[in-house]
Amino acid sequence: MYEERLKTLRAWAKDQLTSVILPWWCSEYIMDREHGGFYGVVTIDMERNNSEPRGLTLTGRMLWVFSAAYRRLRGQIYADRAKYTFEEIKSRFYDPEFGGAFTTVSETGEVLTTDKPNYCEAFFIMGLAEYYHAFGDPEALQMAMDAFRLMETKAKTAPGLYAGNMTRDWQKSEGFGFGRKGMRSPFPEDAVMFAHHLFQAYLRLYEATKDPEVLEALRGMAEVLLDKLYDPERRNFMTIITADGKRIGTQQSFGHDCEISYLLLNVVRAIGDPALIERTEGILKELLYEVLEHDFDPYGALYNGGDLASSDRSPVHVWWAEAEGVSAMLCGYELTGDERFLTACEKQAEIIDKYFVNREHGDWYNNVRIDENGGEVVDGMHGFDKLNTGKCPFHNSQMCMETVARCDRLLHK
Repeated sequence: MYEERLKTLRAWAKDQLTSVILPWWCSEYIMDREHGGFYGVVTIDMERNNSEPRGLTLTGRMLWVFSAAYRRLRGQIYADRAKYTFEEIKSRFYDPEFGGAFTTVSETGEVLTTDKPNYCEAFFIMGLAEYYHAFGDPEALQMAMDAFRLMETKAKTAPGLYAGNMTRDWQKSEGFGFGRKGMRSPFPEDAVMFAHHLFQAYLRLYEATKDPEVLEALRGMAEVLLDKLYDPERRNFMTIITADGKRIGTQQSFGHDCEISYLLLNVVRAIGDPALIERTEGILKELLYEVLEHDFDPYGALYNGGDLASSDRSPVHVWWAEAEGVSAMLCGYELTGDERFLTACEKQAEIIDKYFVNREHGDWYNNVRIDENGGEVVDGMHGFDKLNTGKCPFHNSQMCMETVARCDRLLHK
């Protein structure tokens, strides 16, 4: 029975990737042939414009998706889009003078933001690493490794910890450097945000290169998660803390708990230390049971986040968190064999297919409110747009690829 359920889940994930997500993101419609690159905005009504700047985060994520799709699926369209995006990131975002990449540029390539937040630089490294992995381009590898070494020599503040934001010439800068007003408030000046996207980027870089320096950096970040950021009382990860390791506020992102869980497991398995793997698996079982038992709504959809003190939950479900919920619940099933995780994973897939898939134009809606009357597309994280600096194909494509790989592993067992 479980074998058939896993095969069904695998088929669903592959169909989402190849029939729903990638066709829209590979479409000629979103490519700005006048200025190059991709439009800054495509609205829910499919109106294209450049009212927002071109973002490094979006471009790096798209480079990763197209390259990863080609590496796993082949298909000339994925190769064409990966190469087009690589040229965009190389010609407009790459900083040839100081290394790394600019955060935002205009449609004509004018640099708008020179700060270098680790959140954004992570996707520069991740996209280049996957592009090298898929196509063997030495230029991409050189750019990725140069950025990695800058992060390690300039941005690292302690083993596993990195400054949130750097200036163009790699001096420490205020805030976290991305999001609304660069996320300079309401956090204290000494706030530390765990660089989980850099963690992802380093994993992709290690998978592509097997470089021992990258692996050592990954070990440091994994140990920070386990030693400093895991909260055993609340059974979740503190992603933003004070310099002395205290939780800031009481808001928790369940989507990030899900995302970090299977990422951490993938990293420690790559490191290959049996004691580290055993310890990680024990902690992740606690965390994933917490998510399973407390962080889904009555209809089976993952809450995006909530307040730990009041137990209030956000009523709006967000596309990227729902995707991460699928991967995390399947990871929980792999770790424990508890059928409840598999059932929760299947329910998440059902919710996504029923309420998030945009059957008119492709890809997914951003935000959905679910009640006894069904689902309603509403405003929320990243607004309504189908494409903007925050709305991208990364989380849902990654979920599909992760689900296929984990189902294959479970079916092989």
